[in-house]
Amino acid sequence: MSKKLRVGVIGCGAIGSRLHVPDYSVCPYAEIVALCDIIPAKAKEVADKWAPNAKIYSDYKKMLKEAALDCVTVAVPNYLHAPITIAALKAGCNVLVEKPMATSAAESRAMVDTAKKMKRLLMVNQSQRRFPAHVKAKEVIDSGIMGRIIHVTAQFGHAGPEYWSPTGKWFFDKKQARFGAMADLGVHKADLVRFLTGKEVAEVSAYTARLEKKNATVEDNFVSCLKFTDGTVGTLCSSWTVKGMEANYTILHCANGSLRICEIPGKPLVANLVNPHCEIVFLVPPPVTNYEGSWGLDVSGAFVRACLGMEKPFCTGEEGMKSLDVILAAEKSALTGRSVKLKH
Repeated sequence: MSKKLRVGVIGCGAIGSRLHVPDYSVCPYAEIVALCDIIPAKAKEVADKWAPNAKIYSDYKKMLKEAALDCVTVAVPNYLHAPITIAALKAGCNVLVEKPMATSAAESRAMVDTAKKMKRLLMVNQSQRRFPAHVKAKEVIDSGIMGRIIHVTAQFGHAGPEYWSPTGKWFFDKKQARFGAMADLGVHKADLVRFLTGKEVAEVSAYTARLEKKNATVEDNFVSCLKFTDGTVGTLCSSWTVKGMEANYTILHCANGSLRICEIPGKPLVANLVNPHCEIVFLVPPPVTNYEGSWGLDVSGAFVRACLGMEKPFCTGEEGMKSLDVILAAEKSALTGRSVKLKH
């Protein structure tokens, strides 16, 4: 195709500068024409490296009015996800918004409804769906070799966002983030287990704690028990206090054995079967992109191709909303001390 989609990125912090802008820069169907950040120097630095012809903005409303954009990525603090996404949709843009897509069910519903009204694509960057090991795991599960899924274990933890995004102070502020580790990391796994299993969560019991990040007004640890609509049970945990390693794994205990994902170094996907008794180490696909510093997920490229109808969206607004609902139910459970049922 000759015409490229005109792309703008709102938010040039860690995730915008390390994932979205670089991904767009290597996408043959996209042209980065505008970058926006409340600190223009950040946007300028990103532009100099990845998009030298992009116009720099500090006001996203001005950018939406002037830049004639086809697609927008929203990569800002959580409390701004909904208002900026809705504004971009109303301006006629397709939108890829960072997770968690919103800070309330009302916000996520308004985002989905606006996308439908404007006939634009809304996608949520639940990026774990695109990890090579997870792509292969979905294929293995769907093949039926593991049998019925009975129990799910999922955990995501690291030492905290201050080590990943040193200037991202908003992560620790409840007014800007609403959640701590529970949604920063937990929503990744809430979405992933829904994606891998094809099951919906029916009930959640959860606990949260602030054990180390004493200046924060959000939790730094989260644990929960899940019951799915078909009776399957599981656990979902996330933490900002994991030291000396990164805990990023999912284990599916099934009728024919267990599938362990991203748990063993050098063996990102392993099935331990009981009949026949054996271990299968699956080869996973190579990274989709391989530019310097690439995460290999091609998130923004996938979004552009979905906008063009070349492939299906990897996580629609509706899907993002369902995964957020799990976290919102967990938050309510932690606050009330009671299990919370989800509506389906």
